[in-house]
Amino acid sequence: MTLLSVSDLTVAIGATRPVDGVSFDIAEGETFALLGESGCGKSMTALALMRLLPEAARVAGGSVAFDGRDLLALPEARMREVRGGGMAMIFQEPATSLNPVMTIGRQIAEAQAAHGREDDPAALLEAVGIPDPQRRLGEFPFQLSGGMKQRAMIAMALAGRPRLLIADEPTTALDVTIQAQVLDLLARLQSERGMAMLLITHDFGVAARMADRVGVMHAGRLVEVAAKEAFYRGPAQPYSKKLFAALPENLPRAPVTEARDRPQLEVEGLAVHFPIRRGLLQRTVGHVRAVDGVSLEVGAGGTLALVGESGCGKTTVGKAILGLIPPTAGGARFDGEPLSGLSAGRMQMVFQDTYGSLNPRMRIGDTLAEGMRALKVPGDAAGLLEQVGLSRDMAGRWPHEFSGGQRQRIAIARALAVRPRLLILDEPTSALDVSVQAHILALLRDLQARLGLAYLFITHNIAVVDYLARKVAVMYLGRIVERGTADEVLRGAKHPYTQALMAAVPRIDGLIGEKLLVPGDPPSPANPPTGCHFHPRCPQAMGICRHEYPAETGLSATHRLHCHLFATSSS
Repeated sequence: MTLLSVSDLTVAIGATRPVDGVSFDIAEGETFALLGESGCGKSMTALALMRLLPEAARVAGGSVAFDGRDLLALPEARMREVRGGGMAMIFQEPATSLNPVMTIGRQIAEAQAAHGREDDPAALLEAVGIPDPQRRLGEFPFQLSGGMKQRAMIAMALAGRPRLLIADEPTTALDVTIQAQVLDLLARLQSERGMAMLLITHDFGVAARMADRVGVMHAGRLVEVAAKEAFYRGPAQPYSKKLFAALPENLPRAPVTEARDRPQLEVEGLAVHFPIRRGLLQRTVGHVRAVDGVSLEVGAGGTLALVGESGCGKTTVGKAILGLIPPTAGGARFDGEPLSGLSAGRMQMVFQDTYGSLNPRMRIGDTLAEGMRALKVPGDAAGLLEQVGLSRDMAGRWPHEFSGGQRQRIAIARALAVRPRLLILDEPTSALDVSVQAHILALLRDLQARLGLAYLFITHNIAVVDYLARKVAVMYLGRIVERGTADEVLRGAKHPYTQALMAAVPRIDGLIGEKLLVPGDPPSPANPPTGCHFHPRCPQAMGICRHEYPAETGLSATHRLHCHLFATSSS
């Protein structure tokens, strides 16, 4: 039976139509995934269904029927009954959607009161997998981790016992292991409560894991609708085929090259501890062990991917290598020389936030020329733009005039301006749509081949590692837990944490290694667990894991890890 029927829905903002004639149905208990890149109209469609459009937008045509009622014709008082009661929405950013000055318990109670529900708020938190729910009711949003905030928002959405749940990019801001937990939770709740779901996502793997049917949006229009199995077997429309071709798993793997005699960058025992100060006199009461004894090597012309979840210390490693953050212990050498005597241009960093790292008051040409002038490097800013696939005339423009992908190319051009030999790439594709991501990865590989660059590739996105990296190191809570070739780590992972990361990555075949999903959130680096840092979440933890940090064990000449399960192997 059809629960929601959308027919020829059109949303206008002035003369622009961000949603243009969209039609689809959702049956009771069904999950319909709305797939598409940023700006295609997915979220605007959801807001139109809930009648929560921004002031400048209006529904210019079409109809929305929920359980036989025309939602667009309902008076606002009646629509409020539907909103949260019949239909509920989980927003993309839980941090901005939860009231920062109200406890979680009060916010859930408020949602229940609006729909005359009297369920126990603690029971709702327990249903969404929040531990110690009674205590969490009295906490504020800032006291919860990202995964906990998302679970709290799901609990609020369930408070009105909706028949349709609209989930707008519910896992976009979450690390891969937490994402797997939330997807598992949504699937379980949907099964238990018989809810239908409209899942809005840009992630093909998430849609494959969750959906019954898939719709692809492009430029405000629904260009393809198909059953999940048929869609993933072979999309019918050219735009869908283009997106499929750009998926990381469909890109060629990084070529295997022979090892060089000596690494270009050597990092040994690097530690960065930030003091925790409290009280009137700002006494040091502890330390955040952001990086805690990291050693790694990057070969000339090669790529090492440094992989891990948010807060594990990846970016801090990159900044400490460049001297942007003073290390507490350890150090690095470049071509055998200490970094203290290194020319400023030998290593450069491409930062994660391309918009924030470009001066909004400087034209792009001036930004590129600034570094060349400072280091007296001859060169042409317009020529640099051509080198990264942009036109010369863009040098006169401002940062806000460019798309995210273009800004990423500019950030790469700025790093290349001083002719470095090694680039530290901090999440260079994390904020990009899949098709733009594929172009940036192709550019990076092309530049490496032409200029002989070495890369330290910092990322949480395991799916893109294979395309660029020949070697991989996995970080957890400030330490490297496993390292080796891409084949050894990505396809032969031995450390339980690496296995959990690999199992949690959504795949386009919809499979997920559920037995390997790890519970809970990563601990705080201000108070790391004793023994192996991963033992509180490890499904294979032994007694020794709780008391003693494992020494490094060698499984081959290149494959090494820290895990008591392999402590008897030859080192």
